Amino acid sequence: MDDPFIKHLPKPAYLRLLAYQKGEKVDSYQADWPLVLFISLSRIAAGLALIYIFFPESALWSGVSLGSMIVATLASITHLAAPRRFLTMAINNRSCLTWEIRLAGALGSFLGLQLLAWLPLPWPEWLLPWRLYLPWVNASLSLLFLFSTGWAYRFETHPAWRSALLPFYYLASALAVGLGLRSIQSPSPATPFFFAGLMLGKSLFLAFYRNHLKTTSPAFLRGIVSGKERGVFLAFLWTDLFLPVLLTLVLFSIGRPILYSLFTASCLAGIFLERILFFWLEKPVFFLSFMENPESHVKHSYWIRG
Repeated sequence: MDDPFIKHLPKPAYLRLLAYQKGEKVDSYQADWPLVLFISLSRIAAGLALIYIFFPESALWSGVSLGSMIVATLASITHLAAPRRFLTMAINNRSCLTWEIRLAGALGSFLGLQLLAWLPLPWPEWLLPWRLYLPWVNASLSLLFLFSTGWAYRFETHPAWRSALLPFYYLASALAVGLGLRSIQSPSPATPFFFAGLMLGKSLFLAFYRNHLKTTSPAFLRGIVSGKERGVFLAFLWTDLFLPVLLTLVLFSIGRPILYSLFTASCLAGIFLERILFFWLEKPVFFLSFMENPESHVKHSYWIRG
C-alpha cells in the first residue's frame, strides 16, 4: 500500500459540491455495466421462468432462460473487485445482497435441471414424476429472486433506492418480457389484455416512485426533466412504457408475431435504460458522502467514507 502522506489527498466534499454547482465534471457513482447486465439478463430469465407454466413446454425457451441466467451470473462475478471471492460473498449472512446471489444460483441450477429433463437420459424411476414440478419450482424461485433484487439495494446511504415499490415494478417488467417472448411463438387473443394490465401496473408504480423521488432525490428528479439525463429518461419512458402501450393497442386488432417481437424488444431496451437511470439516482449526492480511494492506481477504484 502506498504511503497516504505522499499521494495527494482527495478533494473534500465541500470543494466537490462547489464544482458540482458550477457544472464542472465531478467524480461520482456511475452505472456499473456488469451489474447492469446481471440485473437485465436475470430479469429475462426470471420472466421466462414465470411464464413457462402457462405455455406448452419448450426446450428452446428453457435454454434461453438458462443461458440468460448463466451470462448474468458471469457478469455479476466480473463486477466484483476480486472475482475469486464470489463464493465468500455468497455465504456472507451480514449482506443484504446475499439472498439475491443465493436465489440466482438456485434458479440457475433448477433451470439447468429443467433443460436436462428434455435429454434422453437414463433417469431413475423415482425421479420421473418430479420432473413435472420443475417449472413450478422455477416459477417460485423466479418470484423470490425478483423480490430479492428489489430488496437487496435498500441501503441506508441510498434513500432513493429504499422503496417497497421496486420489487413489484421488477415483477411487472419481468412478466411483460417473458410473456412477450413466448407470445412470438405462441400468440393468444388474450395476450393483449395481459399486456394492458401490466402496462397499467408499471405506469402506476412509476408514478408512485416519482413521488418517492420528490422526497429523497429532488435534484435528480429535476435533472432528468431538464438536465443532461433528460434524453436517457425520455428514451426509457418511450421504450419501457409509451411504445409498448401503443403496440398493445394495435395488438387488439392485429395479432402479428412481428408486433410481439417489437413489444418485447422495446421492453428489453427499457430494462437496460432503467438500470442505467437506477445507478444514476445517487449521483448528485453520492460524492458528498464518499471520497475516492487514495490508491488511485488500483484496477478497480473504490470509495471510502468522507
